[in-house]
Amino acid sequence: MSNVKRMFLVLLLVAFSVAAAGCIKADESVTIKEDGSSTMVTRMVGNMFAAEALKGSKDEFVKENPDAVVKEIQDGDMTGYEVEVSYPDIETLAAKGGDMFTAVEGRNVGAVVAKSWFYDTYTFDLFVKGEEMDTGAQDPESKKMVQSMLDQIQYRFTLNLPVKPETQNADRVSSDGKSLTWDLKATIAEGKDIQMQASYRIYNQAHIAMTVGGIVFLLLLAGGFLYLRRRKQADELA
Repeated sequence: MSNVKRMFLVLLLVAFSVAAAGCIKADESVTIKEDGSSTMVTRMVGNMFAAEALKGSKDEFVKENPDAVVKEIQDGDMTGYEVEVSYPDIETLAAKGGDMFTAVEGRNVGAVVAKSWFYDTYTFDLFVKGEEMDTGAQDPESKKMVQSMLDQIQYRFTLNLPVKPETQNADRVSSDGKSLTWDLKATIAEGKDIQMQASYRIYNQAHIAMTVGGIVFLLLLAGGFLYLRRRKQADELA
């Protein structure tokens, strides 16, 4: 189950169980290292009315990720959980990181890395499908209450990169340009689809050094050959 779907179900349970659900915050961050390994941290907190729904969400998350590190957290008067999952490479992140990393032909490419001799190109073309809450059968006051609750949602996704990206469409960027944040609230509050994109290069310093060294060696070899040839010609003329 995607985190957006999980968040949507939590909100749905809360919305129809209490008259004033209060605020729910959800933050997901993925930190990519230079070698392509990554760590995903998901944080969800809410007030006392959301406690049971959050617990169910946490249990589902752990069921899907048995190796995850889970801990209880608190944010002001809200409580919840934090789940940390590590992936050894981009391919594993794309396969197990959730629906947003899934590539769909004609829509997005997911998370991919293209390797070459001098550098590797990392591309994140992630897609989050909106989960619209159907309030059609409710009276106007109930709809207003549910929409008021949805307006209080905080749902963000952050991508922490090892270098500044060459391209990105983030809503917010850190001062060093390496941390990109997207506001995903509209995927739940408005049922809006959101596409998140970023790409960067990691240069292979060892291969670059080997190439430069090889070129220098060939130049020295050619220079030595030319020097010996001229010495031979000079000796023949003497």
